Amino acid sequence: MTQKPLLERILDWLYPNRCGVCHRFSDNAICQDCKSKWSLIASPYCLWCGKPFDPIAKTSPLCGICLQGRYKFDYARSAVIYEGVSRETVHALKFNRKPRLAQPMGELMAEVMNRALEGEKGLLPSPWQRPSMVVPVPLHPKTQRQRGYNQAALLAEVVGQILDIPVESKILAQTKQTKPQATLGEKERWENVKGAFEVVQPEFVKGKVVVIVDDVMTTGATLNECAKALKRAGARQVYCLTFARTVSA
Repeated sequence: MTQKPLLERILDWLYPNRCGVCHRFSDNAICQDCKSKWSLIASPYCLWCGKPFDPIAKTSPLCGICLQGRYKFDYARSAVIYEGVSRETVHALKFNRKPRLAQPMGELMAEVMNRALEGEKGLLPSPWQRPSMVVPVPLHPKTQRQRGYNQAALLAEVVGQILDIPVESKILAQTKQTKPQATLGEKERWENVKGAFEVVQPEFVKGKVVVIVDDVMTTGATLNECAKALKRAGARQVYCLTFARTVSA
């Protein structure tokens, strides 16, 4: 094993790594205890948008929104339920400047995407096609300057690297300043992001299969607007992949 340079070892001793969620000492971005508390999404879930069902109440392969045909994307999947430590992990990445968390989060997202591509819940062959590119949900330039980075872009880089799919961060742009979705009710969320995104390089997406990456899916309004923009630009299929999914919306 190659030994770290002396200066790096001294810095490690003076400033040891900590878990990005609980802040206990950890060599990894998230400690094993916190990671084990992620609420993983398991079957049954909606075959279209991936929303988890109550196993007792579930009566259809699709959720209520998908039965209405409201979404413009082709499929969506998420890795964990947005609660407890899963929620804390998202907040640490997004608001507490813990970009290292994107690595373990993205690794789990890549597993979810890979399962969908290989065939899930007995659906063989899989209806999913291998994406041509990974596109992160963009932030408005003003928001990105304030935050310092786009958490969706960090997650997209990890997913793209693991699955060997090119990441295109400049294909999609947020051209309209919106209110934070978390502060709004369901109806306001859909109106808030209406027309907020556009494809700035449509020639790159025409006829392609695109997977949009974000941190959380709540109502799906943001992802849906991104999918609409990509479909208008000629994308053949659009999938959505997030780390977390709110189940109460």
